[in-house]
Amino acid sequence: MNSSAETLTEALAYAAQTWPHNKAMCANQRHWSWHALYITVERVAGYWHALGVKSGDTVGCLTDKSPEVVVAFLACARLGAVFCPINFKLNEKHICDQIATANVTVVLTQESRTDVLNAIAHSFKKDPLVLSIDTSTATGQHAFWPEVDYPQSDFVPTPDTVCYLNYTSGSTGRPKGAVSTHAHILINARDTIAGLGFHSEDVFLGMFSVFMHPHELFHRSILVGGAFVIVDSLSPRIISEQIAHWKVTWMMAVPSFYEMMIRYREMANHSPDLSSLRLLESGGAYVSAQTVKRMETCFQADFIPVWGCTEATGVVLANRSHRESGATGAVIPGYSAKIVDEDGKPLPMGVVGELIISGPAVVSEYIGQPEESHSAFQDGWYHTGDLMREIQPGVFQFASRRSEMLKVGGIRVFPLEIEQVIERHPEVSRCVVVGAVEKLRGEVPHAIVQRSLNSALDMATLIQFCAKHLARFKVPRKVSFWDEIPMLPNGKVDKRRLREMLG
Repeated sequence: MNSSAETLTEALAYAAQTWPHNKAMCANQRHWSWHALYITVERVAGYWHALGVKSGDTVGCLTDKSPEVVVAFLACARLGAVFCPINFKLNEKHICDQIATANVTVVLTQESRTDVLNAIAHSFKKDPLVLSIDTSTATGQHAFWPEVDYPQSDFVPTPDTVCYLNYTSGSTGRPKGAVSTHAHILINARDTIAGLGFHSEDVFLGMFSVFMHPHELFHRSILVGGAFVIVDSLSPRIISEQIAHWKVTWMMAVPSFYEMMIRYREMANHSPDLSSLRLLESGGAYVSAQTVKRMETCFQADFIPVWGCTEATGVVLANRSHRESGATGAVIPGYSAKIVDEDGKPLPMGVVGELIISGPAVVSEYIGQPEESHSAFQDGWYHTGDLMREIQPGVFQFASRRSEMLKVGGIRVFPLEIEQVIERHPEVSRCVVVGAVEKLRGEVPHAIVQRSLNSALDMATLIQFCAKHLARFKVPRKVSFWDEIPMLPNGKVDKRRLREMLG
């Protein structure tokens, strides 16, 4: 592993020199060596510099997942510009808010996103420089792939140079951009390499969307000289074919996507060979011990639940050796974590409280949101808003988001516990529990249930099932059956959309 690089620019140059012929980026039946990727990034950075992109400029990325995204990220790092992924699936108000708070001055886009760009044009302080990943279009100048060298910027990034605005999903409110430096990204990469066992022979496939932590597509691979695969699809068939083609060994996805792959393999007449997989990393949602065991049986690979967050630049907790406890995970090297009460005082083992974390990969602010920054970052600790309990020294178990905890008759109730019970019913595909208000009882659990295909499950039957496994005050007082529960591209429930649908 490259332990000396202090910036992404140094890391890429080292990879190009040390592993020049190793596969680096793989996509669309094509691959780039580390040397070829280095040359491409240098040329794009030089071309952008010639067009006027300079240190401190914020480059909004309004594209699908593609090799160009990785090149653009690394070109921004080379120039001292700030890469800002734009979630084009958000509503117009939230996109405009992101453009304004991040002060986007350059936009990297593609022809299929022209409508989105036109809709948000009024949110720019001045007309942005528009670059396109397509061949020449009416919306901007062609940004890829220059075949000649341009005079390079003389800017030299440092570890503390801001290179990236890492945005939260916006699942529960206004998306927030964590101000991230070269050091944040490389420290998290080294911590997760050490904590999870990632190495140079691993071929990595990250399934998160292009606007959700795109640095994780490549940030470990660049330090070990391994390959990473870019696929813009959520089709289990396509992903399975790409795993087989590139001999993927390490995959990162949400639990629901692994479930989709299992269903595809059960239904397909012929399924591609996935025997190259050695580790499946699963984040974004709680995973039970039973699910871990079933996944490992189905895929014949290690299945590792992890917990991380935007503000920590990636994974913080990983469950490698506490499989039977249902733990979320143990703290990986480089981070510190503890459970505190509402006053910030540490809580004893087994008591539920808020998880707070610290470490050199944890950011210290959100761009353009001082009040949110002051609330979340205090005395060197990030307050996650996640309620957990410490079940063994350094080992934590998720209970609920603080904002989602219910008070039923004055007693704390965690929706996750109810959801886990309901999802054990054989006719339930997915469940979300939220709070509802009754005049006499106050706050009560409301279960929103997506039934399995062809199921006729009714409310009375489900409540009877819950009553066998839950205390009376935890049994849902209301059940709604929906054809589909709204989900975000990262596999989390879209809580904002869900609230809109509930009215």
